[in-house]
Order: sequence, then structure tokens, then C-alpha cells
Amino acid sequence: MSSLSSIAARPQAEAKGSWHTAREIFQQPTVWPKVLDLLEGRRVEITRFLSGAGAAGDAGAEDATILLTGAGSSDYIGRAAAPSLRARLCRPVAAVPTTHFVTHPDSHFIPGRLCLVIHFARSGDSPESLAAWRLLRRARPDARHIVITCNESGALAREAAKDPLALLLTLPPETNDRSLAMTSSFTSMALCAVGLGWLEALTELRYELGAVCEAARQLIEEQADSIDAFAHRSFTRACYLGSDALEGAMSEGALKMMELTAGRVAVVSNSFLGVRHGPQVFIDATCVVVACLSSNPKVRRYETDLLRELRRKGQGCGVLAITVHGDPGLSDCVDLPVVLLPGETTGGTAVPAGIPEELRVLTDIVACQVLAFGRSRALGFAPDNPSPAGVISRVVQGVTIYD
Repeated sequence: MSSLSSIAARPQAEAKGSWHTAREIFQQPTVWPKVLDLLEGRRVEITRFLSGAGAAGDAGAEDATILLTGAGSSDYIGRAAAPSLRARLCRPVAAVPTTHFVTHPDSHFIPGRLCLVIHFARSGDSPESLAAWRLLRRARPDARHIVITCNESGALAREAAKDPLALLLTLPPETNDRSLAMTSSFTSMALCAVGLGWLEALTELRYELGAVCEAARQLIEEQADSIDAFAHRSFTRACYLGSDALEGAMSEGALKMMELTAGRVAVVSNSFLGVRHGPQVFIDATCVVVACLSSNPKVRRYETDLLRELRRKGQGCGVLAITVHGDPGLSDCVDLPVVLLPGETTGGTAVPAGIPEELRVLTDIVACQVLAFGRSRALGFAPDNPSPAGVISRVVQGVTIYD
């Protein structure tokens, strides 16, 4: 049993300050199948809604633009899910933060084109979530909306439930994380979002999810202590790297580190190619690198080239690389490989992905959550509430919305 699993299994009183976060990280592989149960149970209704909104079926003149919106972690859900939805629904898909909608509600629409807005909200009670919903209803009264939330009692859920142009998808109640940082709420909403593109192939998706859940379980049980040891290295910076959808996932990984350490660890996130265009200077002798490696051999070559360049230049004080398959060729540029499917090695040749890239937002972010949890405790913080002064809170407060 890993230390994280042990904390999650203790009574709450014995794991004060860490129990909620540990438990919510630990529960993810058991919660994800319940999200698929929701999609399967409402598949016909969701498909009909998507078709009516111009977001499903054969492409044509009445295609909708799909906008994915949320703030913070909920925004990164959209960034991680957008490539999958774009490919599977064959529609233009863009992630736009609710914070952009609040200040510029009219600037993200194409006049005369149908629009579907998919909202992500753990609580649905933050000022921006409600303001974006209400402003968009006024700015584009013809737009359709899907609200994906973890809180059936939240203000956003209550308003969406009464709106004839909206579809409300409320996830299982255990996804409504009690800890400050979003963990199981993030991955569960991400799975629900990606699942909208798999509605005609949910049996296949459940099969793929089996490997995803098993990978997350073994990561938590068998690799969490190695990740925790990495978290105890002496570093004050962390650079998170990913490609395409995995760049969005690594943005969330970076946010977890910053939130759970109350900003004591400075973070950046970028793509492997993008980081060379200036941000590479951030990677100094106090910086660890968290690299999410693609299973696509072509993409992976670009990624490992960058890691080897960092090693040649003496940049960084450690590299943690998340990879589906073991790869002995990484030993010259990676300090800790986190292998999602241990026992399967590439042997230097291309192998089947094992876990679809579009579902790795689930597995790979678990590794980032474990790392941030470990670093938070190493620095003496309580992960459930690493900001006791109230600089940040579970539900954002203090935002004045101007009409």
C-alpha cells in the first residue's frame, strides 16, 4: 500500500489536512465507470440534443461552433478535451475561459452561425460560472448549452435545469471534491466531455476505460511512493510539458502544483516545441521538468529531442516523464519514468498505444496530482487547505460582476 493509499484509508481525524485530497485522488478509478453509466443511461437524450444543436451527425450548412468554457481547472478540461471532440464530432471546437466571456461576452461568436456552449463547473456557484451563463444567455439567446457539473444543488445547475435550450449533466455526488484543489471532479468532467464524442461507441469506450482505470490504480498503489520521493527533491520551480491534448492536461498539472504549495513552487506549462521559444529560460538548476510523452512515435521524437537537449545543457534538477510503455531509451534523459502500462516496453520500436491519447488526461493527471500532494506535504502544507490565509478558496469569492 502506498503512503497516499494509506492516508486515504485512515479515519479523517487521523489524516487531518490531507484526508480529503488523498481520498479524492484515490477514488478516481472507481468513479470514472459511473460517469460512463450516466452517458449510457442518457445516450439517446444527449444524442438528440447534440443533433438539434447542430453538433452531431453529418457535417452541413447548419453546423454549430462548439465552445468549451470554465475557469481554472475547468478551463483546462476544455483545453484537454477539445482535440478529441473536434475529431469525433467534426465541428469547430474551441476552449474559451468563462473569465473571457465575463469581460467580452460578444467576441467569441460568428454571426449567423449556430453555437453550442459546454460549461464545466465543480460547484456551479462561482461568480464567473454564473455570470458567463447569464451573459451568454443574453448575448446569444439562440445558443444551446450543456452544463457538466458535480453539484446538483449549485446555482448553475438549478438555472440550467429550468432552461429549455440547456441540457444538464450532473456527475456522481462523490465527484464534488471537498478539498480545495480539483482532482476527481477534474478527471470526471473531462471524461464526460470526451465521452460526448463517443456516444455511438460507448461499449468501446468502456473497454478502453478498463485499461485506464487499471493504469491509474497501479500508479497510485505501486508508483506513488516513487513520485513522492521525487516530490521531496529540493526544487522551487516546475515546468510541465505536453503535446496537443496533453498540453492542456499539463496545464492542470502545473496548477495543481501551484495551488497545493500556495505558490511556493513557481510553475510554467507549455508544449515541447513551444517551450524553446523563450520559456526554456525558466528551467534552471532549481526546476524539475514533468514531461507527458506521446505514444505517437513521430511526436515522441520531438519530445525526447527536447529532453536530451535539456540534459546536454545541464538544465533542470530532475525529469519525471509519464509514458504509456516502458522505454529503456529514456534512461539518458529521464530521472523517474512513470510507466502507465508496466511490463510492456517499446524495445525501440513502435507499439500500439495501449491507452488512447484522448483518455490520457485521466491517467497522466493522476501522476501530477500525486506529485503535487507529495510536494505540498514536503513543504509542510495541508493539501486539503494549503491557503489558510484565504488567498485562494474552494469556490472563488470576491469577484464583482458588472452589468
